[in-house]
Amino acid sequence: MGGGFETGRAGSDVPASSFASRVRQVIKMNGSVSDIARRCGFSEGVVRSWRDGNTDPSRGRCVTMARTLGISLVWLAAGEGPMVLDTTTEDSVGRTETSESMRRRDDHHDVQAAPAPLDPSRLAAAMKLLQSDIEMAGSKFSPVRHADLVAEMYAILGRSGEQDYADRVIAFRRTVMSRIGDEPGTVAA
Repeated sequence: MGGGFETGRAGSDVPASSFASRVRQVIKMNGSVSDIARRCGFSEGVVRSWRDGNTDPSRGRCVTMARTLGISLVWLAAGEGPMVLDTTTEDSVGRTETSESMRRRDDHHDVQAAPAPLDPSRLAAAMKLLQSDIEMAGSKFSPVRHADLVAEMYAILGRSGEQDYADRVIAFRRTVMSRIGDEPGTVAA
């Protein structure tokens, strides 16, 4: 990687290989800060802060951004490998893997393909189901705060035809209830 510097929009010097420079590349490829924020469920201010090199995202937000935009998680987080996922080979370096897909691969010795394009209907269903679960637990749903749960519910809904689908939904709902119960401001049901 080059050791050069770029001037961020906020006027600060940021290494060309920094997370901020990669976010600027993602913005250039995907439209605007608003587009990325809307598609990923982040606030525009957060995306601008990453773009300007003021903050770095959590691991969960990196995963959400990579999955949603179809870019390599390794490239986004570390600047290594190709930016865009290569779907022509089974073991491309830039493949995005979650801990769940790595566990499945290890359990079944198969290689996971790159994620399919985002299905707006399935995403809407995932958000509605999650919102219902969270509100029934006495908390308020936030697409930003619960982006990782939305992504997980989205993945589960994509596997609705599988034999263990009901078990996955039940386990996920237990996870949601446990997490929501730990959040400040949750009203006891």
